[in-house]
Amino acid sequence: MSFSLTFWIVMLVFALYMVGIWTASYNDDKTKGL
Repeated sequence: MSFSLTFWIVMLVFALYMVGIWTASYNDDKTKGL
């Protein structure tokens, strides 16, 4: 149970981290006019 909980927490943090990077790069492309 604890392993599953830790696994999901790590996945959630990783997903949020990836979304943050993707959003930042997407906004940078928009400001550059690409």
